[in-house]
Amino acid sequence: MSFYQYIDYLLKERKNLEDKVKHMSKAELIQLGRQLLATYRQSLKGFDEWFTNFYVMDKMDIDMLKDVILNLMRIGFQLLEYDRYITWLWYEKEEAERRKMLEDKGNRTHIV
Repeated sequence: MSFYQYIDYLLKERKNLEDKVKHMSKAELIQLGRQLLATYRQSLKGFDEWFTNFYVMDKMDIDMLKDVILNLMRIGFQLLEYDRYITWLWYEKEEAERRKMLEDKGNRTHIV
């Protein structure tokens, strides 16, 4: 399956995939996450190739270029906001576990 056929599949199956996620095992979720990231990476690589290709940039009219930039900003900023949020959430979870472990360790030392 070519890259664009896979994109078409993902877009057509989006709702179905979102429903399937609810019933996937951890291994299946990890596999899907890696596939999605690889697809996004390939898409971003394509945009990067446009921006580094003088012919494409010369031929692309300014309105299309503005549209591309605005969409990259919208999608990218949404990703960055989520990245910051989920990283903070993970950090808080890890920190709570670390504090609990230290607290449990402290309680055990007092018992001895």
